[in-house]
Amino acid sequence: MMQNVKAIVNAKIVTPHSIIENGVIVIIDDLIAECGPKGSFDVPADAQLIDANHHYVGPGFIDIHCHGGGGHWSWEQPYSFACAHLKFGTTGILPTLVYNQSREETLEGVQTIVRAMNETKTYSELIVGIHMEGPYINAKYGAIESPIRPVDPEEYNTLLSLAGDRIKVWTLAPELEGQLQFAQAAAAYGIALSVGHSEADAETIFAFANMGLQIGCHCTNATGTTPSPSRYRGSREIGVDEAVLVHDDIYAEIIPDAGGIHVRPLMCKLIHKTKGTHRVIIITDAIDEAGTAQPKAADDEKHGDIRFIEGIGVSGSKLTMDKAVRNMVNHANVSLVDAFIMASLNPAKVLKLDHRVGSVAKGKLANLVIVSERIEVKTVVFQGKVVE
Repeated sequence: MMQNVKAIVNAKIVTPHSIIENGVIVIIDDLIAECGPKGSFDVPADAQLIDANHHYVGPGFIDIHCHGGGGHWSWEQPYSFACAHLKFGTTGILPTLVYNQSREETLEGVQTIVRAMNETKTYSELIVGIHMEGPYINAKYGAIESPIRPVDPEEYNTLLSLAGDRIKVWTLAPELEGQLQFAQAAAAYGIALSVGHSEADAETIFAFANMGLQIGCHCTNATGTTPSPSRYRGSREIGVDEAVLVHDDIYAEIIPDAGGIHVRPLMCKLIHKTKGTHRVIIITDAIDEAGTAQPKAADDEKHGDIRFIEGIGVSGSKLTMDKAVRNMVNHANVSLVDAFIMASLNPAKVLKLDHRVGSVAKGKLANLVIVSERIEVKTVVFQGKVVE
């Protein structure tokens, strides 16, 4: 059987350790066969050349928290939604359901995503799992548009039976009654739990960390408030964000919109400085409008990538991952190496997929994005094929 051989040349390869100047990547079929400086290995004579034009080549982005894009909601048209984000460099995505959906809508949404994952379309493997943001959250926190229902064993067992380990992340408020039993049920499927829309105390969060809680859902957004009044006048208590920041094994999600509205630029810097590069995950928390239009005016560049709901406030973004990464670089003054770790490798680790994706390395899937220094997408490669 004839092999499909490609070689990306004139590349600045972004690895988890450094940037390889004048690098070359050889792709055979869907895998990276060689990767390194020019001249360190032979390029097959029959390779189709892809000229990176001295731009940066990094692993495709992985978005673990995304509700919509391209005019589609992720639970209604999962395949079209995933393809809309692909052209912006996202080569792995978790369609994310929301806590405002009814029981029937939640079940139907999960069924629709599972069907899409079973399809054999060109890019169906973009969908690497499901993120359940709720429905078991604290009604006091978030863009709540409908009543939040209590933890229901019948409901979550039905969802677990239907989707099982295809549910990769489940966001919950650990302080709610019935969450301990739910966490134990989810643990059987290896689901990464995420604390969000919550006012759980540190002790509760740390106890759940022993049962699979690995993520702080969109840090500094709908994460409760620091308890007030404090036990001792004039001193500060520990809230959800502080508990996430101090626990070594919990990842912190960040939504870096251009204006620093979800997360203030200085807060992006603080979270990164506290958690370190290897415990931060860049997300979009995007809605259906993401990737549908570019801001027309200069003023829109800072405020055109978020959504406001009258009477509720900020509710999701219009970000794509390339923009989110660019904003994180600008807000926190991080390197491209660090940015790709936070946008690719760290989410791959949470999803237990880092043996296959998340970094540019020999033997891994050729899911790649070629970007400028400003993280402007030039070319996307998915499983060894250039995305047209």
